[in-house]
Amino acid sequence: MKTVLFGCMGAALVFLFGSCVTATPSVDSSTMNIANPDISIAPLTPEDYTVLGTVSGSGKVSFNSGTGEYTGDTLKYGSLGGLGSIGHINTVTTSSGPFGLFQSTQNVVNTPSNSREMAIGNATYALIEQAKALNADAVIFVTTAVESTGDASAKTTTTTATVKGTAIKLK
Repeated sequence: MKTVLFGCMGAALVFLFGSCVTATPSVDSSTMNIANPDISIAPLTPEDYTVLGTVSGSGKVSFNSGTGEYTGDTLKYGSLGGLGSIGHINTVTTSSGPFGLFQSTQNVVNTPSNSREMAIGNATYALIEQAKALNADAVIFVTTAVESTGDASAKTTTTTATVKGTAIKLK
């Protein structure tokens, strides 16, 4: 009887530890950012790069305060290096299994906390996609324009963001 009891308790523990694994979708960090040069460390001169063209992106996200729902968010957040925290990628190591014996490391994208940051992140992602299509190494002279409108009766705020810059190829 003792053997059966300990066997059942052991099986329950194995099941408990095995079911505690948290599944987080992996993120392909190569699609989320572009290796922007840090201008404060190594200033670029016009001789250091070739201009490929102007790139831009836009994002439009609405938030309904009555329902707490966001609409229009593409869940794609771009990052331009030190130009902001939206879409930044962190490497996270998680432990799972019995006594945390199994570790996995993955890239996690910081999720924006409001519709303004979501719209800017979506716009930046679109800008990066255009820059990558031109085979750019970086985007410089980046400007961001944000416009918010509200509808009090619908309890909705809509934020539209446009991000523009110059795509370059480093020499």
